[in-house]
Amino acid sequence: IRTRSDAPIFRESEMSVRRRYRDFDWLVQELVARHPGIVVPAIPEKQSMGRFGEEFVEGRRAGLESSLARISRHPVLWKDDVFRLFLEADDFATKARAITETRVAAEINGTAPLLSGGNAAGSGLFGEGWGGAKYKEKDEWFSRRMQELDAIEEELRALLRALEYSQRQRRELSIAHGELGEAYLKMAGQELSRGLANGLTDMGSLQQRLRELQNKQGVADFAAFQLTTDEYIRMIGSVRTAFAARGRAHVQWQGSLGDLIKRRKVLEGYVQHPGRASGERIAQLKGEIARAEMRTEASRNAFDDVSQILKQELVRFDGGRVRDFQAAIESYLTSLVDTQEEIVVLWESYLASLRNADTARNGQASG
Repeated sequence: IRTRSDAPIFRESEMSVRRRYRDFDWLVQELVARHPGIVVPAIPEKQSMGRFGEEFVEGRRAGLESSLARISRHPVLWKDDVFRLFLEADDFATKARAITETRVAAEINGTAPLLSGGNAAGSGLFGEGWGGAKYKEKDEWFSRRMQELDAIEEELRALLRALEYSQRQRRELSIAHGELGEAYLKMAGQELSRGLANGLTDMGSLQQRLRELQNKQGVADFAAFQLTTDEYIRMIGSVRTAFAARGRAHVQWQGSLGDLIKRRKVLEGYVQHPGRASGERIAQLKGEIARAEMRTEASRNAFDDVSQILKQELVRFDGGRVRDFQAAIESYLTSLVDTQEEIVVLWESYLASLRNADTARNGQASG
């Protein structure tokens, strides 16, 4: 990973480090845990079969690079210490392990910040339902957004299937051009007529060039549309994770509220039945209620905060999706027009050479 930046948080303006897939996964997990409600760009999923294939490796490389680029453009995530560590640390593995151990210990001991993402690995990062298993959405705005995103995901998956089919068709067409070109060249080698042999050789070379153009267009199609479509399918999974953080914040708030109500009922019983508890116990209980009220207020504020963050993130997600797909369409059409123009030039050149050869033969016959 090579990075250039003039941001003062980095030690150097240019950095170069080596990272494994699990390091990218660690980065995403930590950002999710540290920033509940923020849509952390997802990385391509792990794959065991075919993971050394050239096409898969390039697709994963492009996906990982795009995820890092999105993180670097996010107004909050790019400034996080774990992102800086990921981009510049030489002893990354040791420091990353220490950070994770510290966070997990704080969560276990209950000393983590109230607005915490919890264990990202179990928080919906890989497809948990909207809001988490224990939360049923009651806000109409968020409920409507869930339905919209479900519909968008379905449409994106249908588009991805169509793009993959188109890619297979283009690959088969490329192979056909190559095989046809080889057949023409072999025929040219056996042909006694020099004029026909030249024509077959030119046709064979033309077919080989068409094969190259189809391969080139296939790469452009992938870069323009498939990569963007696949990325936004993953991004909707990231949005689900952000929704799950809001669901956990609500569960935490309701848990604090339930504990407060229970303690108030106990105090009410003591007041209604004097003598059931000592003055010391009542004073202790009042202190517990005061602390429970503070926890309830803090958890309510945390829920409101993560809800507001998520709303802002959804607006950002919508704007980015429109811009990225508009750019993908423009890039796709530009590359398609360029390819078709090259194909037309090839055929026109071939036809011109045939006409010139025919003219030359007619001139020789007349002479």
